[in-house]
Amino acid sequence: MKRVLLLMLLGIVLYSCSNDFLDQPLRGQQELDDFFASGEASERFVNGIYQKVNGEGWNQINFFRTINEMATDDQWSGNTEQPRADITGIAHYNVFPGSAYINSFWEHNYIGITRANLALDQISEVEMDEDHKARLLAEAKFLRAWFYFELVKNYGGVPIVTTWDELFEPEVYQYTRNTVDEVYAQIEQDLTEAVNVLPLKNEYAPSDYGRATKGAAQALFGKAYLYQEKWMEAEAMFANVIQSNQYQLEENFADVWKPNNRYGVESIFEVGYINNEQFPNIGGVYSTTQGSRADLGWSWGTPTSNLENAFLAEGDSIRLRSTIIKHGEPVFGDPEVTSFDAAPTRNKSGRINRKFYVPTADRPEPYQIGQHPLSHIHIRLADVLLMHAEAAYFNGNESAALQSLEKVRERVDLELDDNLNGTALRDAIWKERRLELALELHRLYDLRRQKVNGTPRISMIMGPNGSFVEYNLNENDDPFENSNMGESMDKGILFDQSIHMLWPIPPEEIQLSQGSIEQNPGY
Repeated sequence: MKRVLLLMLLGIVLYSCSNDFLDQPLRGQQELDDFFASGEASERFVNGIYQKVNGEGWNQINFFRTINEMATDDQWSGNTEQPRADITGIAHYNVFPGSAYINSFWEHNYIGITRANLALDQISEVEMDEDHKARLLAEAKFLRAWFYFELVKNYGGVPIVTTWDELFEPEVYQYTRNTVDEVYAQIEQDLTEAVNVLPLKNEYAPSDYGRATKGAAQALFGKAYLYQEKWMEAEAMFANVIQSNQYQLEENFADVWKPNNRYGVESIFEVGYINNEQFPNIGGVYSTTQGSRADLGWSWGTPTSNLENAFLAEGDSIRLRSTIIKHGEPVFGDPEVTSFDAAPTRNKSGRINRKFYVPTADRPEPYQIGQHPLSHIHIRLADVLLMHAEAAYFNGNESAALQSLEKVRERVDLELDDNLNGTALRDAIWKERRLELALELHRLYDLRRQKVNGTPRISMIMGPNGSFVEYNLNENDDPFENSNMGESMDKGILFDQSIHMLWPIPPEEIQLSQGSIEQNPGY
C-alpha cells in the first residue's frame, strides 16, 4: 500500500517536467529502488521535483498565482463572460475557504516537499560521483525551501515535514502548524546548505539551464530575509547576487519576456519548457489564461486602468508598451497586429498582459493552452536590484539603495533624483517595483509585507477607505471599465486586515488532521 500511495503521489510520468534537461521520462510501475538505481536515475527523480514549481497543469499552481494578482490594484478578475464565484470571490475578498485553487496550491506544494524529502533521504545512499550527488542534494534543498516559502507567504505557519515516510504513517494526523518563524528557520537552513554547494549559472551547460544555481538560492534567501524584515542580512545576500557578475540587465526591457530569449542574461530562476522533436510544444499556460477571449485566451487577470495610469504619471512609455495591450491599439513588438481585439465586452478592462503575450510569428501550431513557447521567470536581476534597494534603505544605507534603484530606471530612460532620501526614497523604490515588475505575480506579496508606520500597504489600497476602491467608485472614468459591469467596480471593498493578510488553510487538511491543524482567523 505504501508503494501504491507513493507512486500516486510522485506522479511517475515525468515527461511534462519543465526544461530541456527533462527530456527522458520515467514510465511504468517501478519499485522505489528503481528511482535511485544510479546517478542518472537520481537526477531524473530530482527533475521531477521541479515539476511542482509550476505544477503539471494550469490549475494546480499557476492559476492561483494569477488569482493573487487579481486581489491587487493591478488586475481585475477580468473574465465577465464566464463568471466564477470561487475566482472573483478571492479577488474581491469574499473568500470561499474551500476554493479548489487555494486547496490545490497547498496540496501541490506539499507534493513537491515530499518529493524533495524522498530525494534527500535516498540519494545520499546512491553510489555515484560525489560532486554530482552533492549538487542533486543541494537542488532538492533549494526546491524544498522554495515550496515552504510559497506556503508560508500564503498561509502563514504550516506543518513542517522533513521526512517522506511519515506521510504514510498514522502519525500524519498528529501534525500541527509550525510557527512562521519555525518555517523560515527551515527555509534558511535549507538555503544555507544549498548556497554552499550549487554551481554558478555559467558553470552549467546550456542543456542544464533552469536548474537551481547559487545565484537563485542567494536570491531566494534574500527574499526570505526581506519578508522577515532582516534588512542587514537581506542587503548582504542580494549584494552577493549582484556582485557575482553572473547576471546583467537586458539592454532592452522588451527582451525580458521574449519567447525566444530563454534563460537570458537577466534571468536568475526561470522555469522553461521543452520544445524539441521528442516533446514538441510542451509549454506554458499564462498566454491562454490571461490572453484575450478574442485571441484564444480566457481573459482572467486583466490589467487595470489604475496600473496604466501609474505608468502614464511616471512618463514610463517604454515599460507601459511592454506591459499592457489596450483594445484597439497596436501590439508593441508584433507588427502583424495593428489593432488588438481585447474583447472589452467580454472582460472587465479591455486590456491584456503584454508580458505573457506571444507574438503572432512566434506561435506554434497548435496554439493553445500548454503549447506556448514562453517560459516563466520567477526571479530576475531587476527584481533583485529593487529588493536590494529596499533592504539597503531600511538598513540605513541610502546611497546603496539609490545606486540599485538608478540602475533599473536607467534602462528605461527615466532619471532619478539623486537627492531622494527618507520616506520619499522608500516610496520611490516601492513605486519602481510596481512599474518594473507589473503583472509578474509579485504585487500581492509586496503590498502585504510593505508597511507604513506598521500598517500594511494593502490596507491603504483595499478596504472601504482604500485608495483603489475610492478611485474606482468616485474617480474612474475609463470607458472600458465603466461600460462592462459584469465585474463590480467596488473590488477590494470587503478587504479586512484582520483576515485577509493570509489565505485560509484548506478545510480538508483540517479535517484530515482531525482538528490538529487550526484555521487562520476569520475563516
